[in-house]
Amino acid sequence: MKTTLWTVFVVVAVFLGLVIAYSQTGLPERPGGAGKAVAAGYGKGAQVTGVPANWSMADANPDLLVRPLDIERNRGKWIVIDCRDKASYDEGHIPGAISLGGRCHAVMRDTEKIIPIVGKMESDYDFEPIKKALEGGRLDRETLLGSLSLRAVEDLEKLFARAGVSRDKTVVVYSDSRDILPGYHAVPFFTLEYLGHPDVRILDGGIEEWKAYGKPLDTNEHKLPPSVFKAQVARQRLATTDEVLRIAKGDLRDVQLVDSRLPVEFSGERPVPPGHFLEKAVDRAGRIPNTTLNVPHFQQFVDMETLRLKKIPALAAMYRELDKNKRTVLYCYIANRISFSYFVLRLLGFKDPAIYHDSWIVWGNDTRLPIEGGS
Repeated sequence: MKTTLWTVFVVVAVFLGLVIAYSQTGLPERPGGAGKAVAAGYGKGAQVTGVPANWSMADANPDLLVRPLDIERNRGKWIVIDCRDKASYDEGHIPGAISLGGRCHAVMRDTEKIIPIVGKMESDYDFEPIKKALEGGRLDRETLLGSLSLRAVEDLEKLFARAGVSRDKTVVVYSDSRDILPGYHAVPFFTLEYLGHPDVRILDGGIEEWKAYGKPLDTNEHKLPPSVFKAQVARQRLATTDEVLRIAKGDLRDVQLVDSRLPVEFSGERPVPPGHFLEKAVDRAGRIPNTTLNVPHFQQFVDMETLRLKKIPALAAMYRELDKNKRTVLYCYIANRISFSYFVLRLLGFKDPAIYHDSWIVWGNDTRLPIEGGS
């Protein structure tokens, strides 16, 4: 009898261990496929091998990445934010999700500064007016850069308070493939962490993943009662040009600098990704001196169809040259891709990740700042 009980205990323990490992290494549990994403200029994500021997799951924060079943189990407990444009939200969203009135990465920036110049755009994905205004000389770079900067903290506090977002509830953000590929969906994740929110998460694969599970959509607008949102700004999350310049000069040797752009941008062959709508907005190509590593953000996806994140050990292998205990600063072109890479570093358990929000669009246009590998 004792032998039988002991055998049952061992079998149950092994089963539970496998379940835990399954859930924390990103193994797929979705029942079907999702729609393809447009990936012009990016190509297929490279498969990564060589997981660091000293890497441990104990360092990671796997709870930051959620699946549809997690949202279902916590309905009414979590605040879920649909980060797509309002029209897409109205067509169908995750039941109980709220909208901030537009694409999250846009409403969190001062994009209204350029509306009087470029005119009202037909949709949140219509970049042509900005491109034409730049080429026609109607939009100067100073105004453009101002529109890409984060809103003032007090404005962000009001935005979240009106939406009913509070710091005492878990917040989950999601978007769709149009936002996931360039990393737009991770901008609100970074912004909320910068404002001191203690528990922000991302739905892996976005609304396409929700649909792949056969989950229902809701067309009724859901609103929360206004809240009191008082930021506790985590200033270390945001790197300044002065700090990055000290890294470039070699004065800050203990800070790791990571470039999340494409290899053609890192090498200086191109100043921006192929076909980017802000291609004419920067003068110089190249990289910041003393960059430690180039990890193109799109390589962190399993593929360009589902846009789900790779398994945590594979992600760890991509950053194996870095020390998780050191400050790690990320840069790209206009701080969208690095917001996603910032999320990955948080997922992996990096102790002090930060983004250089000004990134290449500021650095590449300031001839006083050094560059290498380009023109």
